[in-house]
Amino acid sequence: MIVKSRAIVLHRFPYSDSSWIVKVLTRECGVVSFIVKGGKRKESPFKGAMDPLSLCEVVFNQNPQKAGGGDLQFIKEATLLEWHAALRANLMNQAVAQVMAEIILRYAPQGVPLQDEFELLEKAFADLDCAGSATGTGFAAAADSVAKSVEVCSAGVNCFQDEVFARWLLDICDLWGYHLDLDVCSRCERPLAEPAADFHPETGGLVCKACLGGESPRAKPQTLLGLWKLRGGVPSISTKTAVFAREFVENALLAYLRNHIGFLKEIHSLTYLQEIRKLCSVQST
Repeated sequence: MIVKSRAIVLHRFPYSDSSWIVKVLTRECGVVSFIVKGGKRKESPFKGAMDPLSLCEVVFNQNPQKAGGGDLQFIKEATLLEWHAALRANLMNQAVAQVMAEIILRYAPQGVPLQDEFELLEKAFADLDCAGSATGTGFAAAADSVAKSVEVCSAGVNCFQDEVFARWLLDICDLWGYHLDLDVCSRCERPLAEPAADFHPETGGLVCKACLGGESPRAKPQTLLGLWKLRGGVPSISTKTAVFAREFVENALLAYLRNHIGFLKEIHSLTYLQEIRKLCSVQST
C-alpha cells in the first residue's frame, strides 16, 4: 500500500557508508523506520528532508507485514516542508526539541496512528522555531532566551518559549491518560488561589498551604512558582523568577510522566539539554 504522509524526523543513524536508517513520526502511521539508500550523498533527493527535527512529506510503500513499526520500510519520496532553521540556531531550543523527539521515539505507542502526538510535536517545534527567530543564534541567543519569558515573532505572535516544553509535557500526559490538574489541591479539592505549597510527582498532586500544615514541602519553591505560572498565574510572580523556574518545572513534569509510564529507557538527549542549561545560566548571569 502506497502511503503519503506528513512526517517529523525523530532520529537517524548510519546504515552504511552512503545510507541512513531514519525514524520518523508520521501523522497516519505513527512511528516508522526507513532505510534511506544513498541518503549521505550530496546529490541525494532526500537531502535536508531526512535531517533530524525536519518536517517533511514522505511517500513510501507500506508492507502490511511490516506495519508494526519495528521493521524497515523503503522510502520512495521525501519533500522538505520545514527545516526549522531558527530552532536549530538556538542551542537551548534545539536541545529541548531533541528531548521531545526522543520521548516520542521511546515511549509513544508503536504500530498505530498517532495523529494527536504528531500535531502536538509539530506545533511545539513551530513555537520553538518562532521563538528562536526572535532571539538569534548560538550560546548567546540561548542565554538570552533564558532571560526572556515572552518573545514576539515577526508575525506578532507571542511565543512563550520558556513554557513550550512544559506545556507539551502536560499535553502528552493528557493524551496518554495521565491528566495533571494544576487548578485544585489534591487533598481538599479546592481551587488554588496562589502557588501550591507542595507537589508530589509520583501522584501528580498539588497541595495547598492549609492542607500541607506543618509538613515540610518536598518540591522546590522554583517548581511551585513555575507550575503556578504554567496554569496562568503570571501576575503573582516576577518575570525573572518565573523564567528561571523553567528547568525545575520541566524536571517535575518529567518525573510525573516517568512515575506513570516507567522511564525504564534512558532519555540520552536530557544530558545534552542539562549541559546547555548550565552553559546558558552562566552566560546569562
